[in-house]
Amino acid sequence: MIRRFLALTILGLLCIASGANAGGLKVALVDGLDATQGTAVIKLEKGALKLKATLEPVPAPIDTGDEIFTATMYRAYLASSTDAAIEVSLGAVYPTTKGVAVLKAKFKGDLSQLGLDRIVLVAFSKDGLHSHDVLTGTIELPQSE
Repeated sequence: MIRRFLALTILGLLCIASGANAGGLKVALVDGLDATQGTAVIKLEKGALKLKATLEPVPAPIDTGDEIFTATMYRAYLASSTDAAIEVSLGAVYPTTKGVAVLKAKFKGDLSQLGLDRIVLVAFSKDGLHSHDVLTGTIELPQSE
């Protein structure tokens, strides 16, 4: 019994010491005015993500600064800010009538080596001709020593 307790205690301490990111990286999702509209918890090593955000229910008017279009769908992506060709689609996001959007994605593979450092929620028009980033978040990876 004591050996089991000691083994579990040591295992717990090793888990705590081995990775501060065991719970994942928490990323704030901000709109164009830098107001926080949600969060995402990302585990790139495991290829997992949980996102919760506040978005206008569709159809939603989206002001791009140059024009206003009606969004009929939101999609979420992980992307690299240094290489536009690197992007992982997380799927469609549909907010409830109260404006709450939740997304869970699990790829079961290591995404940490792709250089992904941004999460983006994009609004799309019905015809697909118009799109605009509505929420973005910067993934700040821990510095390796």
